[in-house]
Amino acid sequence: MLCAATPAAAAPRGADRTKAATRVTGASVEIRGEVVDLDCYLRDGSRGAGHRGCATACVAHGGSLAILEDDGGRLYPLAGDKVASDPDKPVRELIARHVRVRGRLWERNRGRILVIDEVEALDTPP
Repeated sequence: MLCAATPAAAAPRGADRTKAATRVTGASVEIRGEVVDLDCYLRDGSRGAGHRGCATACVAHGGSLAILEDDGGRLYPLAGDKVASDPDKPVRELIARHVRVRGRLWERNRGRILVIDEVEALDTPP
């Protein structure tokens, strides 16, 4: 059996893997998708207007929001632009709505977060 080691995989235990593991660092992106409740979407696939009430209640009790991208269905959990800031604030009133967001994407070790700089609703409210 052949095994090709990448630089990150070949690094000795305890070595700094930060640079090798980081794919994107604050890259500017524009994403179109739906604002979803992260917990319910990951657990049950719940989304859409029929889930708006539940998602709103979940967020009110500490749940988090994310953007579910139209192209490819990638999920982008949100992060605040400053330490201890509210990452959901820009889209809290847009739960279950279709939006276009511009922001900065951070990825490390197959995880990602999106910091929103601008948001625009692309549909009309129900």
